[in-house]
Amino acid sequence: MNSDPTDVNLVQAAKQGDRTALIQLIENYQHRLYRALLPITNNSEETLDVIQDAFVQVFRKLHTLQEDSHFFTWVYRIAFNIARTRQRRQRPDSIDTSQIMIPSPDQSAEQKFESSEFREALRLAINQLPDDHQQVILLRELEEYDYQQIASALGISLGTVRSRLHRARAQLRELLSDWL
Repeated sequence: MNSDPTDVNLVQAAKQGDRTALIQLIENYQHRLYRALLPITNNSEETLDVIQDAFVQVFRKLHTLQEDSHFFTWVYRIAFNIARTRQRRQRPDSIDTSQIMIPSPDQSAEQKFESSEFREALRLAINQLPDDHQQVILLRELEEYDYQQIASALGISLGTVRSRLHRARAQLRELLSDWL
């Protein structure tokens, strides 16, 4: 997977102090980053805060970005780590599940999976996964990365991607067994 030549040029210019290039990189990826992080934070304002913190880190650490690295992958890792750290700090002692409604047995499978209750149960289940499993699930299912792109994005082997996805899906099946 090759880096986008436009990104490479913008990163090089930003490293040399070109603020316009840095602003262009931010504009190019802020919406995509928002879509990728919203399932993690489940809160629009929190997602925006995480993105802002991530881009502050990008500004501070841009000089550490390797030339063969992809800008989005790098900023995604930064933002994901910030989101998870913030989530750990804010994690309640217990989760109130009283508002989650179990669908009636006469609902079709499609209706169950489209319900807001299922989406909330799925979000809670994904949040219970270890960070490394969350990353591969979100990159695969939300960002629709192929296995090679995930491996490259996370700096892991293809086999590791496959095993993490397998384990993450198995954990989700177990956590969502009442729905399946």
